[in-house]
This record gives sequence, structure tokens and C-alpha cells, in this order.
Amino acid sequence: MQHIMVAHDLSENAKLALQRGIQLAEQHQTRLSVINVLEDHLPMNVLEKQMLAADKLINQQLKEYGAADAQVLIKMGRPAQVIVAAQKAHSVDFLVMGDHHQDSPEYFSGTTLERVLQRSIVPVLLAVESDCSSYERALVPLDFSLCACNALHHAYKILPSSAQIHALHVLEMAEVHGADSDSELEWQTSLFDQLVADERAKMPITGPQISHELRQGELHNCLAQMIVEFQPQLLAIGKHGRGVLADALLGSLAQHFLGHPPCDVLVVK
Repeated sequence: MQHIMVAHDLSENAKLALQRGIQLAEQHQTRLSVINVLEDHLPMNVLEKQMLAADKLINQQLKEYGAADAQVLIKMGRPAQVIVAAQKAHSVDFLVMGDHHQDSPEYFSGTTLERVLQRSIVPVLLAVESDCSSYERALVPLDFSLCACNALHHAYKILPSSAQIHALHVLEMAEVHGADSDSELEWQTSLFDQLVADERAKMPITGPQISHELRQGELHNCLAQMIVEFQPQLLAIGKHGRGVLADALLGSLAQHFLGHPPCDVLVVK
């Protein structure tokens, strides 16, 4: 990571995103920017007052959290469009956002977070954990897709070397049936072992410990059970782009955990 941006909507939830962004920027010695976007439908004199108030509040929080040298950007326009445009204009390679949809009747659907995730070309971290110390446990649902492998690599990058990453591959029950189910399970396990070994070989030698396992069952149920058992502070998910509909819905797995985050959630293309 070279440049972390925090999208700040002046809410209490945004404080968690700001603290997480500061922690990651300090850990990785990267640039830090904070962006706030005001809707531009109000009279200019009102917008000017809001811009000054937003700038003052964010700078106060940055000073309080020991990051007074961070860049503050106050923009006007449609939030999702402005945030994504700012990513490109400022060479941002990692975005942190807070949980923006607590009061939405549709919860996650239609929020700025969802719109940013649809458009963002960089990893997006949804920060909800009140403990903003360095991550020590991350869970990665890992299949054989490129985006899931990318999620594993990004989790490896942002966690300290003292941390543990657990990669879980879920084999749906319908995929294994008949007399040869044991041999099929053994075959799938060997393939998954090789996948993890291949991906680990691409990573720096020094870094978090990676463990992995394969479970049979329904994907969401297996993940929910693993979250209870492992208690991750970070869930790193690959965002599948399988056409317009899948991209609009972000995939059922990402949408489910972004709507009901059990911990911080990292979404990677």
C-alpha cells in the first residue's frame, strides 16, 4: 500500500474507519487522506458553511488520533462518484469506509458503500471493529477464483507478521455424492492444499502464518460456524464479477457479510 484514503461522512461510524485508516497508515508507513463529500443541491452559502464545519471536525479528529499531517479533501457532488474519482486522481490504492447504512430501511442496498464497491478498482475495507489495534486474525473464504486469491494476498499484506490467516474452502454437499464421494473429497482436498501452497509461494517469506482447511456443507453456514470458532477481526472476500447482475449484487457472499458484518470486511476484486 502506498496511499490509504478514508471516506468520512461525519458520523460516529466514520470515526472507526478513520482510526483504522490511521492504524494501517502508521503500520505500513503510507500516505493518508480523508475525504468528505457534500451533496451539492443546497445553496452555496450553506455549502460553504458545511465545508468549513466538515474540515474543522475532521482535522480535530486527526489531531486527536495523532495524524494531523493527513490530507483532508472536502468535495461536492454525488458521494460514490466523487470518492471513486478521487481514488484515481490521487493514486489511492486502499479505501476505508465506515458502516453507513444503520438507518437505511434496505440496510445495505442502495447505500454509498454499495455504490462505491460496485465502482472501486481498489480494495475497500468496511471498518466496524471498535478495537483498532493491529489485526491478528483474518479469515479468507478461498475458492479457485482469481479474486479470492487476491483477497488472500491483500490480507497477507495488511496483517503484521505475528498474525494468523485462516483460509477456508467450502465444498458444497451437492458437489460430492455417490459411491466415489470419499475419493472426490480426497481429490478436492489435495487440489486445495496445492492452491494454498502455490499462492503462499508468491508471497514474501516473512509475514503472517497461513492455515487452511476444507469443509463440506452450505457456504454461508460453514462460514458462520468458522467465524464463531475462529473469531476473526478481519474477513477478506473476493468480489466476483460474473456479468452485470452479479456485479450489481456484489455476489451473495459479499452482500451478506457487508449487510451484517461480523467484523471488519475487506472486499477485493
